Amino acid sequence: MLKNNKIFKTSDLQKLDKYTIENEPVTSLDLMERAATVFTEKLLIFFPNSHIFNILAGSGNNGGDGYVVARLLLKKGLNVKVFGLHGNSVLSPDCAVNRKRFIDMGGCYIEVKNPDNLQPDENSVLVDAIFGAGLNRPVTGFLGDIIRRINGLSHPVVAIDIPSGLMGEDNGENNGAIIKADYTFTFQFPKLAFMFPENVVYVGHWDVLDIRLHPAILREYPAAYYYLTEEVVTSRLLIPAKFSHKGTLGNTLLIVGSYSMMGAAVLAAKGAIRSGTGLLSVHVPRKLKEMIHLSVPEALVEVDRNEFCFSGVDNLSRFQAVGIGSGIGTSPVTAEGIRQLLSVWRGKIVLDADALNLLAADSGLLELLPDGAVLTPHPKEFERLAGKSVNDFERLNKLSIFANQYRVHIVLKGAHSVIATPDRRLFFNMSGNPGMAKGGAGDVLTGVLLALAANKLNLLDLLRIGVFAHGLAGDCVAEKEGRRGCCAGMIAERMGEAWKRLEK
Repeated sequence: MLKNNKIFKTSDLQKLDKYTIENEPVTSLDLMERAATVFTEKLLIFFPNSHIFNILAGSGNNGGDGYVVARLLLKKGLNVKVFGLHGNSVLSPDCAVNRKRFIDMGGCYIEVKNPDNLQPDENSVLVDAIFGAGLNRPVTGFLGDIIRRINGLSHPVVAIDIPSGLMGEDNGENNGAIIKADYTFTFQFPKLAFMFPENVVYVGHWDVLDIRLHPAILREYPAAYYYLTEEVVTSRLLIPAKFSHKGTLGNTLLIVGSYSMMGAAVLAAKGAIRSGTGLLSVHVPRKLKEMIHLSVPEALVEVDRNEFCFSGVDNLSRFQAVGIGSGIGTSPVTAEGIRQLLSVWRGKIVLDADALNLLAADSGLLELLPDGAVLTPHPKEFERLAGKSVNDFERLNKLSIFANQYRVHIVLKGAHSVIATPDRRLFFNMSGNPGMAKGGAGDVLTGVLLALAANKLNLLDLLRIGVFAHGLAGDCVAEKEGRRGCCAGMIAERMGEAWKRLEK
């Protein structure tokens, strides 16, 4: 498993390569050989029964990678053909060397001058080596026509490092032609663009390949983006001591539920109970307490003055962390109750669902948030807080700015839920699956994070652990029940299995 969990900007790639070349030391040609070798190994794992490979090679170092892949495949006795898509461009030095090596060993090479002359072999796997990660402009003209032709074919397409035409940081102007890859095998770390829903049609399934860039530069070079792996999470997880008891494992308060939304309250409570909180008090409207007693007997029940909605809490002194929002509604009485809560509570707090909608409706409440408050919106809830975004990249920027402005931590829920910190770092989660895109899954997460908030973890660690573990529980459900059959209640029930895997 890769130890580095940084996502570097594509503008930093040359510096990372240069450091490796100078300090390993290794030649640039040998580094290209290394990268292409691990790519080829992965390619043949995914296509073990394929015997025909067509490489689409550009003029830069990505094209050079393609020529090395072609040579390695040819050495294995496979049917390989390279289509040179250079146009009038001068080949990079390493690309020129590897094209010559491929041709000198008898490889089939066809230079394409007209898009209509690109005729891939029937039943071939296409390997995209046209443009690498350093692209900073939309692809148009001859190569744009080539890419559109490739996208119109039924052949499986595998991209080397990044689909050609996709910009690594995605500046919101991906209006040129972009390869629609079925698979992308990327070098050393994922590209930021892979994290955006709008790019899944181009990236397809992606894997990270370790090409052994120098560990010192990976460790020391600064990054603003990170991705969460099981290794990262397990290294930060605190295991309860032998003589722990309910008083030492945290006393938490969960403020949830209203007359029509008690299901959200139950799911959040189950998420907390199954994530290690020593004592959980669930604050619900007076008339609805029996539902918690019956559904979550492990929880203490604290009743509100109001019969059907949240209106306020009288005593917070015994709690280490508070969670609020799941199913509380947005009535004026509840809005006043949350104002009073935020006016006095300065400890750890997790806000979700209707608590976020109340913040969006009254910006004055945002000013009352204690430093380090945790907000867990889905994209629509975040839009209400920060305004609309034209694309995912702009939303990511707004997320970072918002967290910094209000000194809060934000978990923007989605396929790669992203944690934003007040110091403008962003962490993308790698666990979870589409089966979790069901109502109530976010309520379970609220409970999970609340439980961890009282476990003496710092805010960033509890968020990294909680978000990953929640996704891992969803993966446990999918493994046994399938994605379609996954529901929020199953995720809550499988939290124990997720913790067992992480505490190994």
